[in-house]
Amino acid sequence: MPEQLSTPAPTEISQLHATTCLSMTQFINGRHCPKLAHSIVHQLGLLLAHPDLAAASRELYQQLLEHWQKVAAHLLEQDARREPRPVYH
Repeated sequence: MPEQLSTPAPTEISQLHATTCLSMTQFINGRHCPKLAHSIVHQLGLLLAHPDLAAASRELYQQLLEHWQKVAAHLLEQDARREPRPVYH
């Protein structure tokens, strides 16, 4: 039996917002890793695509998305330039 797409629950956007804020807080508190930045970009994209997103919030999330895309790209660039760490066995 094929799975039907369900409409999102009203709390889904609130949970997604809270998860995104938590991720941003973790990043600001020192966890500056490219995977976390990429996750934030992904979460902001989900928020922007959400059908229940208020028009007033759309501009804010769009600005945040653009900022975090730059952060993620910068971190990936830094990682590419970084010398590999020696592995000790």
